[in-house]
Amino acid sequence: MQVRFWGVRGSIPAPGPKTVRYGGNTPCVELTCGGETFIIDAGTGIRELGFDLMKRAAGKPISGRLFIGHSHWDHIQGFPFFTPLFLPATKFQIYGMHGTTRSFQEVMAGQMHSTYFPVQMHELPSNPEFIELGGPLEAGPVKVSYHFLNHPGITVGYRFEYEGKVVSYISDHEPYGKLNVKGQFSEKEDALIVRFIAGSDLLICEAQYTADEYKLKRGWGHGTFEDVLDLAEAAEVKRMALFHHDPLHDDDKLDARLKEGALLITSRKLAVDCFAAREGMVVEI
Repeated sequence: MQVRFWGVRGSIPAPGPKTVRYGGNTPCVELTCGGETFIIDAGTGIRELGFDLMKRAAGKPISGRLFIGHSHWDHIQGFPFFTPLFLPATKFQIYGMHGTTRSFQEVMAGQMHSTYFPVQMHELPSNPEFIELGGPLEAGPVKVSYHFLNHPGITVGYRFEYEGKVVSYISDHEPYGKLNVKGQFSEKEDALIVRFIAGSDLLICEAQYTADEYKLKRGWGHGTFEDVLDLAEAAEVKRMALFHHDPLHDDDKLDARLKEGALLITSRKLAVDCFAAREGMVVEI
């Protein structure tokens, strides 16, 4: 399994000289295994991924599967700029959840309404197939499962299993126990998240806020590094990639947060390998 990060920023793109090392594009992760291409989220990072897929294909048809965690703009705003969808020979399946009042396809088509974009969804030459998830699925040789997260709107995380290896993706999640009164409900829901990612070889997980920032943004659907570390420890995760970096956190800030995290990991005598995801980074599993 190979993981490549194309967009690692949360909330809104943050380009500029202070974010060149980690990157300013919003969420998009590519997973390749078993000869197939899986993409997680369609933030602005998917634009460059599209160009790269076309270069790799060298004129041959492009195919793949795109999994959307939720439909907030930072996770879908790159979709209309994913160039392979404008090629008739492209074959893409796009997976997500049914909306509260509209189908998944209608939700995705919303930002391509003529009011906002010159090309509407039904005009895409590739005619992508939209699939609403209703349970785990076998995507070629890969088992894909999902779990609902604690974030405003309908949001899911994903787990990919291939030949004994596991990559889990938990972006945009606020621990139930921090947002709700400690009790049976929050303990049960937090335990289910731990079970979902248990034994992951790589956990891609947001750690958007510092502890002080969280005090001001409680209920916004995000967590802290300490939250991710607690999760990784309980689930016996081998490696974790910090993800969905706050747009206010420049490269120096992320460096500092990573150093603070390393000290915390050492103080707790944990074996987990932790790093901050960067655009262009490739991780072999």
